[in-house]
Amino acid sequence: MNAPIDAVYTWVNDSDPIWRCMVSEARRQMGEEESGIESSASVARFQNRNELVYSIKSLRKHAPWIRRVYVVSNCELPAEIAHADDVEFVHHEAIFPDTSVLPVFNSRAIESNLHRIPNLSEHFLYLNDDFFLCSDMAVTDFFTPERHPCVFPTRHDMPYETQPPLSHFEHGALNACRLIERDLGYRPEKRLHHAPYALRRSTLQEIEDRYPDLVNATRARKFRHREDIPLATSMHAYYCHATGRAELRDIRCRYVDIGDPLFLLLVHPLSPLRRGKYQTCCLNEVRAMKLFGGLRDRIVVRLLDRMFN
Repeated sequence: MNAPIDAVYTWVNDSDPIWRCMVSEARRQMGEEESGIESSASVARFQNRNELVYSIKSLRKHAPWIRRVYVVSNCELPAEIAHADDVEFVHHEAIFPDTSVLPVFNSRAIESNLHRIPNLSEHFLYLNDDFFLCSDMAVTDFFTPERHPCVFPTRHDMPYETQPPLSHFEHGALNACRLIERDLGYRPEKRLHHAPYALRRSTLQEIEDRYPDLVNATRARKFRHREDIPLATSMHAYYCHATGRAELRDIRCRYVDIGDPLFLLLVHPLSPLRRGKYQTCCLNEVRAMKLFGGLRDRIVVRLLDRMFN
C-alpha cells in the first residue's frame, strides 16, 4: 500500500490554566447533576504527564512511514513538539462545523470532526496520547492490501445484557453497536482493543451523511454523555466490518491502568511489556491514585523515557 498515512491525536493539558477555567465555567453553567454527563471524578482522564510527546516519539521510532502528525487541541502544544516539522496543531475551531458549541471537553464530540482536518490523508491512524507503539509496525498491520482498515477485537463480549451502571465508554460503544445491528443487520460481539484506530476519511464522512442528527448532537455536548456516538472508534470499526470493508485482526496489545497499585508489576524491567512482547500498549488512568500519585507519575515518566528516548 503506497498511499500516505497520517496520524491524529486529540489532546488536552490539564495544567493549562485557561483550559481549567473553561472546564470549570462549563461545569458551573451546566451543573454536574444534569442527567447523563460524566462526573468531574473522571478528571484523571485529562492528567498530563507529557504522554503525547512520548507517544509521538514511539511513532517516529516504530512507524517511520507516518507522513505527518496532527494534534487536535484547544491547549498550547508542549514545547518539545510545538515547532517540530512533522507535527501540526489543529484548533477545535478549524474542524467544528458549528463553532458556537465551543468550547467542548467531550472526546466523542471532538473525534466526530477528525475527517474535517485540512490536508489530512484519506487513510490515517487515530491515537489517544496514552497509546504507544512498543515494537516496529508496518502499514499492513493497520490496513489491508485493498486499503481496508484493520479492526482489533478483544476476547471480551459487548455488555449487551449488563445491568446499569455502565461507563460512558460502554454506553457509547453500545450505541454504535445497536445502530449497526438495527440498520445493517450485523451485531458486533466483541469490544475493541485500546490501540491505534485505522480510519478512512471517506468512511467517516459516509457515516456522518447517514446519521447527521446523531453526529451533530454528539458534537454539541460539552462533556461525555451516555447518548454519544463514538464516530471515530467503535462506530467506524463496526460499520466498516458490517459493510465488508474491514478485516478483523489480532494485535499484541497491553492495557495498563496506572491508577491500579499493582501496575508496577506490569512495567517492571523484566515484564513482558519491557521485553518487547507487545506491539502496542495503553497506559490509562481509570482511577485516580490517592496515595503516592507523585511517585507513580515519576515511575511512568521514567518508563516512557527508557522506552522511547
